[in-house]
This record gives sequence, structure tokens and C-alpha cells, in this order.
Amino acid sequence: LERTKDKKEALSKVVIRRLPPSLTKEQLEEHLQPLPEHDYFEFFANDSSLYPHMFSRAYINFKNQEDIVLFRDRFDGYVFVDHKGQEYAAIVEFAPFQKAAKKKSKKKDAKTGTIEDDPEYKKFLESYSADDEKLTSTPETLLEEIEARNKELIAQRNIQEEESFS
Repeated sequence: LERTKDKKEALSKVVIRRLPPSLTKEQLEEHLQPLPEHDYFEFFANDSSLYPHMFSRAYINFKNQEDIVLFRDRFDGYVFVDHKGQEYAAIVEFAPFQKAAKKKSKKKDAKTGTIEDDPEYKKFLESYSADDEKLTSTPETLLEEIEARNKELIAQRNIQEEESFS
């Protein structure tokens, strides 16, 4: 029997954490120059809902393994200073999720704007409008319907009583 082992791909995507909350993508790119060859760079600004842990972060997928070590040595612990003079020591580590995010499709969905032509939707609208018509009864008409039904029931009861006495 020949065993085939799944060859694990070398880790190539890193995350830079604990960046200043006010840092922009452009400012970070300036700090990182010269940035080694990469095929993915994604920057995430701070999320104020995570207060007090409001940091920006960035993901970079390097093409060469050697560049990762050099990048880590250069930027792990690198102190970024924001516009208020606050210091932020960056942390560089391998990203927990190594795949690069897919590019958002710019192709328009073929079904966009076609709901008015959909037979199921038309059927729904018809039944929905019919339900609306039933519900638009006024209290007066409902009262009249109840009184008419009561008269009907009383008349039926009277007929049954007359038949039972006969």
C-alpha cells in the first residue's frame, strides 16, 4: 500500500495586529515601504463597537517565504505613533485563516429587477390584495353581518321548535 500524505502548503499570509485606530490604509502602506512582493493586501480600520480594544489590522499574503521572516523581524513590535502621540506596538503573526478573500463579483445578478414578471409573485400579490379587501370591513358592516347571522340562527331555532311541537 502506498500512502499519500496531504502536503500542507507553507503558511504565507500574515496579520499585523494592534495598529493605531486612526491609521489609514495609505499611511500603513507608507510605513511598510518597501513592501516585499505580495498578492494580497487587505486593511481593516478599527471597529468602535469593540471599545476599548479598537485597533486597526492588515493582512498580507507574501509570495516568498523568506520575505515573511524579514517582514516579521522588521515589524513585529514596531511602534506606530498616532496623531495624538499614543504609541501602539504592532504584532505580526501568521493569519489564522490562510486563504485570501475572494474578490467581490462585479457581475450583475441576472434575476435583479425581474420579480414583477414572476408568476409566483403575481399569485402572491393577488391573494394578498384579496385578503386586504376582506379586512377593510368597517365596524358597522361587521356589526350588521353579526346581527344578520343572529337573526338567521334565531329564525332557524324557532323553525326547529315549531317542528318539534307539531
